[in-house]
Amino acid sequence: MEGVGPFTRKLWMTAQPVYEQIINCAYIKRLADGTLPHKWFAHYLSQDVLYIIDDSKALAVTAARAPNPDEMYFFLQLAKDGLDIERALHKEFIQLFNIPKAIEKSPAFNAYTDFLINNAFNSPYPVAVAALLPCFWIYYKTGEYVLNNTVNNNPYRKWIDTYSGDEYKQYTKRFIYITENLGQKASPIIREQMENAFIEGTKHELRVLEEASKQ
Repeated sequence: MEGVGPFTRKLWMTAQPVYEQIINCAYIKRLADGTLPHKWFAHYLSQDVLYIIDDSKALAVTAARAPNPDEMYFFLQLAKDGLDIERALHKEFIQLFNIPKAIEKSPAFNAYTDFLINNAFNSPYPVAVAALLPCFWIYYKTGEYVLNNTVNNNPYRKWIDTYSGDEYKQYTKRFIYITENLGQKASPIIREQMENAFIEGTKHELRVLEEASKQ
């Protein structure tokens, strides 16, 4: 899943170097080979619970700005389903791995959610969409990599298996199609802003992993 048209293929090609850094970073490598330190995972998961709340806010704001009912419904559904599904998963895994809840967001996660919410409220609608896309596309692709490279008897296998859901894949594909359509219709200036927002969102995906690996 590397783009569905010229605009999203360009997005992926531009983000490829950052994606390569993501799948080669210490956190992802050690998640795949089963040697991920518990404190790294605990930091990431406890922070992700807080992240999801603000990500859902950004999706809901973006939905309210959508130019048609189909896109409005899609982003509202992402906000609701994402929050419901992820909260349930994280509640399960926080208990399974005995992880304390985070009280406040860490610097990297706070910067990421500030970026998403700021774009949702203040950027043109297509740019807000592009800013949100890495959370789904990069996460899906990274999960695909981990699934294809994990070891047998990985202690994090139950968590890794959550990457493989077909529903998440379909959400991601639909998100990419919406972004492609917006990019093709956008002015050159808006397209450039969309590209910049997508790259910056991808970099945030890397930064939260790098932060976790410094715990």
